[in-house]
Amino acid sequence: MNLKQLIRILTLFMCFALPSWADSLSELTQRAEQGDPAAQSDLGAQYADGVDVPKDFKQAEKWFRLAAEHGNAIAEYNLGLMYAHGEGVKINLKEAKKWFLKSAERGYTQAEFTLGLMYALGDGVPRNYAEAAKWFQLAAERHHPVAQLNLALMYQRGEGVSKNLNEAVKWLKLSAEQGNPSAQYHLGLCYEQGLGVAKDQEEAYIWFAQAAAQRETNAAEELDELETELTAKQIADAQKRAAEWQANPHQP
Repeated sequence: MNLKQLIRILTLFMCFALPSWADSLSELTQRAEQGDPAAQSDLGAQYADGVDVPKDFKQAEKWFRLAAEHGNAIAEYNLGLMYAHGEGVKINLKEAKKWFLKSAERGYTQAEFTLGLMYALGDGVPRNYAEAAKWFQLAAERHHPVAQLNLALMYQRGEGVSKNLNEAVKWLKLSAEQGNPSAQYHLGLCYEQGLGVAKDQEEAYIWFAQAAAQRETNAAEELDELETELTAKQIADAQKRAAEWQANPHQP
């Protein structure tokens, strides 16, 4: 699977940023009507998600826009999503990009990641891998696991950045340690093939095992192949280490 295909699949998981629903609907509405941008953003998310109210994208757009015009980064991001998906408004990727950029410039991680997707795909903007890498890097530094994965693949392939297998492994590890199965699979490949790290089949087995446990099909196939190459003791040791890792996963 190439980078473009992987990133396009990941766009399916873009969703509205939601609040914690700490206030009742009446309290939230009152605060929103009084001009509180955070409440306006939360109320918009409530209508977008259909929580305690019928789902209503027109109402969601109204409240997101009010909050976005007051500089609320989450509302800016959500308004961008509405334009990207055509929910409550007509699809307009140029307008979506405008709101994503506003949100990203305020440091909102999901907006940074989404801009990276847009530039990588050339959706709503000219395709520009260097810009994609820039935004993925910002989101990756804020511990976004999929941004870390995408940035790693760009370093691995020299897309938008100079090819650097050591950097690729660094970002794959950070993503894999957060439980991203695709990153775990790709990290396993690095150890299996000696890409940016010393070749280590036992270490490869450990990461393939993590990914396979999350139903990463390709990882399961790699495990089957490694089991024909490793000794019974090596497999047992790797399985033990994999179980220990699963019991105490690293957190950033």
